[in-house]
Amino acid sequence: MKTQVIIVGSGISGLVLSYLLKEKGVDHVVLNRVEKQKALELPETVPPSTLALLESLNLLELFSKRSSKTFGYHSLWGSGPLRTDNYLHHNPYKFGLKLNRKEVLQDLEFLVSDHLFSYNHLKELQQNDKGISVLLEFENQPISIEGNIIIDATGRNRAVLKQLDIISEFFDNQIALSCHLPYFKHPHLIHPVFIESFEHGWGIVSALNDETNVMTLYTQNGSPLQHSLKDYENWKDVLSNTKILKDFLSDSVNPAIHVGNANSSRATQITGSNWMAIGNAAIAFNPLSSHRISNVVYCANAAANAITAEDRSASFQRYDDTLGKIFEAYLSHRIGLMEDVG
Repeated sequence: MKTQVIIVGSGISGLVLSYLLKEKGVDHVVLNRVEKQKALELPETVPPSTLALLESLNLLELFSKRSSKTFGYHSLWGSGPLRTDNYLHHNPYKFGLKLNRKEVLQDLEFLVSDHLFSYNHLKELQQNDKGISVLLEFENQPISIEGNIIIDATGRNRAVLKQLDIISEFFDNQIALSCHLPYFKHPHLIHPVFIESFEHGWGIVSALNDETNVMTLYTQNGSPLQHSLKDYENWKDVLSNTKILKDFLSDSVNPAIHVGNANSSRATQITGSNWMAIGNAAIAFNPLSSHRISNVVYCANAAANAITAEDRSASFQRYDDTLGKIFEAYLSHRIGLMEDVG
């Protein structure tokens, strides 16, 4: 199989890029890895600032119809007062979206279904002056795909970058421990998202739907809490000194805890002569920044423009420089975020 662009990864960043390349008439494939284990379904909030970008890409309707409007969130840091951040002062949109990620992905897949290609394992990647080739395995059969450009859209896993021996730079070692809990509407909260800090970490609870809340606790890899947080039975003790977060715990369940990386990191190189990284594969933010969806959609759009530019070398370099500046600005902002956490 030969094509112009090979996108490895079928998350939001890879599928949005596929949609944009399809609109531009660029021949490409999206490699969709068939997962053996399903990830824990997590809620995501799209801030008002991202809605204008989605509208400019003709994707706002798709994201909106599978989401519910949200008008802010609450946070509580240490001994400080309960803080309520409302979206009503934002322009032109005075609301965000509580994203149904699973259904948004299904709708995006439908739009680019003719470009999706399933695989089980990425075995090998080879590049030369003429292009790049990928050796895959699907149902124990080897498959080779040749292209001019390859895109790493595999998130923090950075599967393509690892094949290219591009290393990652980490700025913290934060981990996330998540579980599903029965839905509970707290009587003192208006908005469906609440954040509170505690010793050695912070936590967030957000409604997934009318039946389920998702609670995620964040701490540093190697912290005194890391081991105990892997068992839900210990969460009540860990959160005993919180003012509100502990109220969302339930004695009626003993859910499995899912652990994942939530660090601030970036690839030391974001583009090459015939490859680039997008979304979390390029730059990954602390979840407290609420920039994940903004980042993946912005990167997909910038990548599509770079791929279709007349001077690819110059456009790839501009893409690399721009993401570098964005991440440096984030690192400056991150200092304030971490001071809030304490």
